[in-house]
Amino acid sequence: MFILTSVLNTVNLDRMSRSVGQHHGDLRRALVAAALELVAESDADGVTLRAVARRAGVSAAAPYHHFADKDALLAAVARDGFDALSEVQRAVLSGPGLPQERLEELVKQYVLFALSHRTHYGLMFRTLPTEVAGAEGKALRDAAMSAFGRLVEAIQQANPQLSVDEAARRAILAWSLAHGAVDVASWGQALRPGLDGEALAADAGRAAGQLAVGR
Repeated sequence: MFILTSVLNTVNLDRMSRSVGQHHGDLRRALVAAALELVAESDADGVTLRAVARRAGVSAAAPYHHFADKDALLAAVARDGFDALSEVQRAVLSGPGLPQERLEELVKQYVLFALSHRTHYGLMFRTLPTEVAGAEGKALRDAAMSAFGRLVEAIQQANPQLSVDEAARRAILAWSLAHGAVDVASWGQALRPGLDGEALAADAGRAAGQLAVGR
């Protein structure tokens, strides 16, 4: 939990303050922060550029200086989520431990990140990155692929005998396992009162580690 806390105390994107752009010296960041707040309060489908502009305290036309449409703005918010996740991943992969231990920690921290940053997490996987056009769509795709690539790298380090294709296949399974853990943690209290999200995240990490070294 230390890695997630220490990194996200610096990034802390789910609680970004609009004071960063309150004088509109950084309009783009102010709009991204406002969009994140609005999605957290309602949902992505209900957010409009006009509402984002109103929350950021700028004119209705101001968002178009940076974003072609709402999808481009939400893609930028999602990319910030992947950037925050990448900070967590880098901290894990550069940390101590054997390769399999780092892989297990990587998956564990992924689940904890999702549980701690539900708004960003929801936007990161709301639509396929290929559905967003333009520069924001490309940036989102690049960020998502980089995050996935670090998981592939961790699996290859845990089992150097794997080909890149096989490591990628196992990475998809490991990512599926992590997503399942996040979903279960969201409603599992109804089935098992007192369900420990951190323990579930650790279990997901161990399962991913076993998957990586298995034949």
